[in-house]
Amino acid sequence: MEPDAFDPNEHRPACERYLSRILRGKVRLVHAELLMKSTRQAPWRLDVEIEGTRRSYVLRLDSRSSDHEYTVLRALEAVPLPTPRAYGWDPDGEALGVPCFFHDFIEGQSLKEPMLAAEGWAEDLYLDTVCALQEISRKQLASIEDRLQEEETAKGCLETAYEHFKTDPHPLADRVYARLRGSMPEAPAARFSNGDLWLDNIIVRERKLAGVIDFENAGFTDPIYEFLLPFFNSPELRGRGIEERYCLLMGFDPAVLPWYRGLELFDTWHWVAKTGKPFEQYTSEVLQEALERWLVQNAARH
Repeated sequence: MEPDAFDPNEHRPACERYLSRILRGKVRLVHAELLMKSTRQAPWRLDVEIEGTRRSYVLRLDSRSSDHEYTVLRALEAVPLPTPRAYGWDPDGEALGVPCFFHDFIEGQSLKEPMLAAEGWAEDLYLDTVCALQEISRKQLASIEDRLQEEETAKGCLETAYEHFKTDPHPLADRVYARLRGSMPEAPAARFSNGDLWLDNIIVRERKLAGVIDFENAGFTDPIYEFLLPFFNSPELRGRGIEERYCLLMGFDPAVLPWYRGLELFDTWHWVAKTGKPFEQYTSEVLQEALERWLVQNAARH
Protein backbone atom coordinates (compact mmCIF):
# COMPACT_ATOMS: atom_id res chain seq x y z
CA MET A 1 0.00 0.00 0.00
CA GLU A 2 1.21 3.52 -0.79
CA PRO A 3 1.58 5.80 2.26
CA ASP A 4 -0.81 8.42 0.89
CA ALA A 5 -3.52 5.78 0.46
CA PHE A 6 -3.54 4.79 4.12
CA ASP A 7 -6.28 6.19 6.35
CA PRO A 8 -6.29 5.09 10.02
CA ASN A 9 -10.04 5.62 10.12
CA GLU A 10 -10.44 2.86 7.54
CA HIS A 11 -7.99 0.53 9.30
CA ARG A 12 -9.01 1.07 12.90
CA PRO A 13 -8.57 -2.56 14.12
CA ALA A 14 -5.07 -2.81 12.62
CA CYS A 15 -4.05 0.52 14.16
CA GLU A 16 -5.35 -0.50 17.56
CA ARG A 17 -3.50 -3.83 17.44
CA TYR A 18 -0.26 -2.11 16.39
CA LEU A 19 -0.47 0.55 19.11
CA SER A 20 -1.54 -1.96 21.75
CA ARG A 21 1.43 -4.21 21.00
CA ILE A 22 3.99 -1.40 21.14
CA LEU A 23 2.50 0.43 24.13
CA ARG A 24 1.73 -2.81 25.99
CA GLY A 25 -1.82 -1.95 26.88
CA LYS A 26 -5.28 -2.08 25.35
CA VAL A 27 -5.63 0.88 22.99
CA ARG A 28 -8.82 2.36 21.59
CA LEU A 29 -8.47 4.75 18.66
CA VAL A 30 -10.73 7.70 19.43
CA HIS A 31 -9.93 10.03 16.55
CA ALA A 32 -7.50 10.27 13.61
CA GLU A 33 -6.79 13.55 11.85
CA LEU A 34 -4.46 14.33 8.95
CA LEU A 35 -1.97 17.02 9.92
CA MET A 36 -0.37 19.68 7.74
CA LYS A 37 1.85 18.41 4.96
CA SER A 38 5.36 19.84 4.66
CA THR A 39 7.92 18.42 2.22
CA ARG A 40 6.99 14.83 2.98
CA GLN A 41 3.97 12.60 3.40
CA ALA A 42 1.49 14.30 5.74
CA PRO A 43 1.40 12.60 9.17
CA TRP A 44 -1.68 11.61 11.14
CA ARG A 45 -2.56 12.71 14.64
CA LEU A 46 -3.97 9.79 16.59
CA ASP A 47 -6.01 10.49 19.72
CA VAL A 48 -6.28 7.28 21.70
CA GLU A 49 -7.39 5.88 25.01
CA ILE A 50 -5.05 3.50 26.85
CA GLU A 51 -6.44 1.77 29.89
CA GLY A 52 -8.75 4.76 30.44
CA THR A 53 -6.05 7.42 29.87
CA ARG A 54 -6.21 9.79 26.88
CA ARG A 55 -3.01 10.27 24.88
CA SER A 56 -2.08 11.65 21.47
CA TYR A 57 0.53 10.44 18.99
CA VAL A 58 1.74 11.26 15.48
CA LEU A 59 1.77 8.41 12.96
CA ARG A 60 4.50 8.64 10.30
CA LEU A 61 3.99 6.79 7.02
CA ASP A 62 6.97 7.59 4.84
CA SER A 63 9.53 4.88 4.15
CA ARG A 64 11.96 7.26 2.40
CA SER A 65 12.91 9.05 5.59
CA SER A 66 11.18 7.38 8.53
CA ASP A 67 14.01 4.98 9.35
CA HIS A 68 16.45 7.87 9.78
CA GLU A 69 14.06 10.05 11.76
CA TYR A 70 13.04 7.20 14.06
CA THR A 71 16.66 6.31 14.82
CA VAL A 72 17.63 9.93 15.48
CA LEU A 73 14.65 10.49 17.79
CA ARG A 74 15.53 7.41 19.81
CA ALA A 75 19.12 8.62 20.19
CA LEU A 76 17.93 12.07 21.27
CA GLU A 77 16.09 10.59 24.25
CA ALA A 78 19.41 10.78 26.11
CA VAL A 79 19.90 14.47 25.26
CA PRO A 80 18.45 17.20 27.53
CA LEU A 81 16.38 18.84 24.78
CA PRO A 82 12.62 18.18 24.54
CA THR A 83 11.89 16.05 21.48
CA PRO A 84 9.10 13.54 20.87
CA ARG A 85 9.72 9.96 21.92
CA ALA A 86 9.46 7.52 19.02
CA TYR A 87 7.92 4.04 19.06
CA GLY A 88 7.44 0.95 16.95
CA TRP A 89 9.48 1.31 13.76
CA ASP A 90 8.02 -1.24 11.35
CA PRO A 91 10.20 -1.14 8.20
CA ASP A 92 8.41 -4.01 6.48
CA GLY A 93 4.92 -2.66 7.03
CA GLU A 94 3.77 -5.81 8.78
CA ALA A 95 1.34 -3.99 11.07
CA LEU A 96 -0.37 -1.54 8.70
CA GLY A 97 0.75 -2.60 5.24
CA VAL A 98 3.14 0.34 4.95
CA PRO A 99 6.43 1.18 6.75
CA CYS A 100 5.62 3.31 9.79
CA PHE A 101 6.39 4.46 13.30
CA PHE A 102 4.71 6.84 15.71
CA HIS A 103 5.87 9.42 18.22
CA ASP A 104 4.43 11.54 20.99
CA PHE A 105 2.27 14.47 19.92
CA ILE A 106 3.65 17.61 21.55
CA GLU A 107 0.86 19.88 22.74
CA GLY A 108 1.43 23.59 22.20
CA GLN A 109 1.66 26.26 19.55
CA SER A 110 4.12 26.96 16.77
CA LEU A 111 6.70 29.65 17.46
CA LYS A 112 5.91 31.18 14.06
CA GLU A 113 3.22 33.72 15.03
CA PRO A 114 5.00 35.27 18.04
CA MET A 115 8.23 35.45 16.04
CA LEU A 116 6.54 37.21 13.13
CA ALA A 117 4.90 39.53 15.67
CA ALA A 118 8.38 40.47 16.94
CA GLU A 119 7.70 39.35 20.50
CA GLY A 120 10.96 39.56 22.42
CA TRP A 121 10.46 36.39 24.43
CA ALA A 122 9.96 34.43 21.19
CA GLU A 123 13.20 35.73 19.70
CA ASP A 124 15.10 34.82 22.87
CA LEU A 125 13.55 31.35 22.95
CA TYR A 126 14.33 30.76 19.28
CA LEU A 127 17.98 31.68 19.75
CA ASP A 128 18.29 29.57 22.90
CA THR A 129 16.68 26.58 21.18
CA VAL A 130 18.79 26.73 18.03
CA CYS A 131 21.99 27.15 20.04
CA ALA A 132 21.06 24.19 22.26
CA LEU A 133 20.30 22.07 19.20
CA GLN A 134 23.57 23.00 17.52
CA GLU A 135 25.52 22.30 20.71
CA ILE A 136 24.55 18.60 20.56
CA SER A 137 27.82 16.78 19.97
CA ARG A 138 28.77 13.69 18.02
CA LYS A 139 29.73 12.10 21.33
CA GLN A 140 26.15 12.49 22.57
CA LEU A 141 24.95 10.78 19.38
CA ALA A 142 27.65 8.10 19.33
CA SER A 143 25.03 5.33 19.17
CA ILE A 144 24.07 6.45 15.64
CA GLU A 145 27.48 7.68 14.50
CA ASP A 146 27.31 5.61 11.32
CA ARG A 147 24.24 7.57 10.17
CA LEU A 148 25.83 10.97 10.67
CA GLN A 149 29.11 10.63 8.78
CA GLU A 150 28.22 12.99 5.95
CA GLU A 151 28.38 16.72 6.55
CA GLU A 152 26.59 19.32 4.45
CA THR A 153 28.89 22.31 3.92
CA ALA A 154 28.38 25.73 2.39
CA LYS A 155 31.06 24.94 -0.19
CA GLY A 156 29.27 21.73 -1.08
CA CYS A 157 25.99 23.60 -1.58
CA LEU A 158 27.74 26.16 -3.78
CA GLU A 159 29.42 23.56 -5.98
CA THR A 160 26.25 21.48 -6.30
CA ALA A 161 24.28 24.55 -7.35
CA TYR A 162 26.87 25.59 -9.94
CA GLU A 163 27.05 22.06 -11.33
CA HIS A 164 23.49 22.52 -12.58
CA PHE A 165 24.43 25.68 -14.47
CA LYS A 166 27.30 23.88 -16.20
CA THR A 167 24.68 21.89 -18.12
CA ASP A 168 22.20 24.79 -18.27
CA PRO A 169 24.52 27.81 -18.64
CA HIS A 170 23.49 31.32 -17.62
CA PRO A 171 25.83 34.36 -17.52
CA LEU A 172 24.40 35.52 -14.17
CA ALA A 173 25.20 32.13 -12.66
CA ASP A 174 28.82 32.46 -13.75
CA ARG A 175 29.11 35.93 -12.20
CA VAL A 176 27.47 34.93 -8.92
CA TYR A 177 29.52 31.74 -8.61
CA ALA A 178 32.77 33.62 -9.23
CA ARG A 179 31.85 36.20 -6.56
CA LEU A 180 30.83 33.59 -4.00
CA ARG A 181 33.81 31.35 -4.70
CA GLY A 182 36.24 34.23 -4.56
CA SER A 183 34.93 35.68 -1.30
CA MET A 184 34.08 32.48 0.56
CA PRO A 185 34.63 32.92 4.31
CA GLU A 186 36.35 30.34 6.47
CA ALA A 187 33.87 27.54 7.05
CA PRO A 188 32.62 26.98 10.60
CA ALA A 189 32.71 23.47 12.00
CA ALA A 190 29.59 21.49 11.11
CA ARG A 191 27.01 21.30 13.89
CA PHE A 192 23.95 19.19 14.55
CA SER A 193 20.51 20.27 13.34
CA ASN A 194 17.10 18.71 12.92
CA GLY A 195 17.50 19.58 9.24
CA ASP A 196 14.71 22.15 9.21
CA LEU A 197 14.86 25.05 11.68
CA TRP A 198 11.60 26.50 10.39
CA LEU A 199 9.52 28.08 13.13
CA ASP A 200 6.66 25.58 12.82
CA ASN A 201 9.05 22.92 14.08
CA ILE A 202 9.54 24.64 17.43
CA ILE A 203 6.56 24.11 19.72
CA VAL A 204 5.96 26.36 22.72
CA ARG A 205 3.57 26.27 25.65
CA GLU A 206 3.11 29.21 28.02
CA ARG A 207 6.14 30.93 26.49
CA LYS A 208 8.39 27.98 27.22
CA LEU A 209 9.87 25.39 24.88
CA ALA A 210 7.62 22.33 24.66
CA GLY A 211 9.61 20.51 22.01
CA VAL A 212 11.43 20.44 18.67
CA ILE A 213 9.92 18.28 15.93
CA ASP A 214 10.67 17.03 12.40
CA PHE A 215 14.05 15.28 12.28
CA GLU A 216 13.62 13.83 8.78
CA ASN A 217 16.83 15.47 7.54
CA ALA A 218 18.74 15.59 10.83
CA GLY A 219 22.50 15.66 10.56
CA PHE A 220 25.61 17.80 10.81
CA THR A 221 25.56 20.88 8.58
CA ASP A 222 26.96 24.37 8.21
CA PRO A 223 25.34 26.03 11.25
CA ILE A 224 25.04 29.54 9.81
CA TYR A 225 23.43 28.39 6.56
CA GLU A 226 21.05 26.18 8.52
CA PHE A 227 20.10 28.99 10.91
CA LEU A 228 19.23 31.46 8.16
CA LEU A 229 16.45 29.36 6.57
CA PRO A 230 13.52 31.05 8.41
CA PHE A 231 14.89 34.48 7.52
CA PHE A 232 14.97 33.47 3.86
CA ASN A 233 11.43 32.10 3.86
CA SER A 234 10.10 35.05 5.89
CA PRO A 235 12.15 38.16 5.04
CA GLU A 236 10.10 40.18 7.54
CA LEU A 237 12.19 38.53 10.26
CA ARG A 238 15.27 40.36 9.03
CA GLY A 239 16.46 43.72 10.23
CA ARG A 240 15.86 43.05 13.93
CA GLY A 241 19.40 41.98 14.72
CA ILE A 242 18.43 38.35 15.38
CA GLU A 243 20.90 36.95 12.86
CA GLU A 244 23.69 39.08 14.28
CA ARG A 245 22.83 38.02 17.85
CA TYR A 246 23.01 34.38 16.78
CA CYS A 247 26.46 34.85 15.28
CA LEU A 248 27.78 36.50 18.43
CA LEU A 249 26.26 33.82 20.66
CA MET A 250 27.91 31.07 18.62
CA GLY A 251 31.24 32.85 18.17
CA PHE A 252 30.82 33.65 14.45
CA ASP A 253 31.61 36.93 12.71
CA PRO A 254 28.34 38.65 11.63
CA ALA A 255 30.24 40.08 8.66
CA VAL A 256 29.79 36.73 6.87
CA LEU A 257 25.99 37.08 6.75
CA PRO A 258 25.83 38.84 3.34
CA TRP A 259 27.87 36.03 1.79
CA TYR A 260 25.48 33.42 3.14
CA ARG A 261 22.48 35.37 1.86
CA GLY A 262 24.00 35.25 -1.61
CA LEU A 263 24.50 31.51 -1.29
CA GLU A 264 20.86 31.09 -0.23
CA LEU A 265 19.67 32.90 -3.34
CA PHE A 266 22.03 30.98 -5.64
CA ASP A 267 21.23 27.59 -4.14
CA THR A 268 17.49 28.26 -4.36
CA TRP A 269 17.78 29.50 -7.94
CA HIS A 270 19.48 26.25 -8.94
CA TRP A 271 16.66 24.25 -7.29
CA VAL A 272 13.95 26.31 -9.00
CA ALA A 273 15.71 26.05 -12.37
CA LYS A 274 16.16 22.30 -11.94
CA THR A 275 12.60 21.51 -10.85
CA GLY A 276 10.72 24.18 -12.78
CA LYS A 277 8.80 25.01 -9.61
CA PRO A 278 8.90 28.12 -7.39
CA PHE A 279 10.21 27.77 -3.85
CA GLU A 280 7.76 29.47 -1.50
CA GLN A 281 7.51 33.04 -2.88
CA TYR A 282 10.70 32.73 -4.93
CA THR A 283 10.34 32.31 -8.70
CA SER A 284 13.30 32.17 -11.07
CA GLU A 285 12.70 35.80 -12.05
CA VAL A 286 12.53 36.98 -8.43
CA LEU A 287 15.74 35.13 -7.59
CA GLN A 288 17.64 36.50 -10.58
CA GLU A 289 16.62 40.06 -9.69
CA ALA A 290 17.67 39.48 -6.08
CA LEU A 291 21.04 38.10 -7.18
CA GLU A 292 21.66 41.12 -9.41
CA ARG A 293 21.02 43.36 -6.39
CA TRP A 294 23.23 41.17 -4.23
CA LEU A 295 26.12 41.53 -6.68
CA VAL A 296 25.82 45.33 -6.58
CA GLN A 297 25.40 45.55 -2.80
CA ASN A 298 28.38 43.29 -2.14
CA ALA A 299 30.73 44.65 -4.78
CA ALA A 300 32.70 46.55 -2.15
CA ARG A 301 33.26 43.38 -0.12
CA HIS A 302 34.76 41.50 -3.03
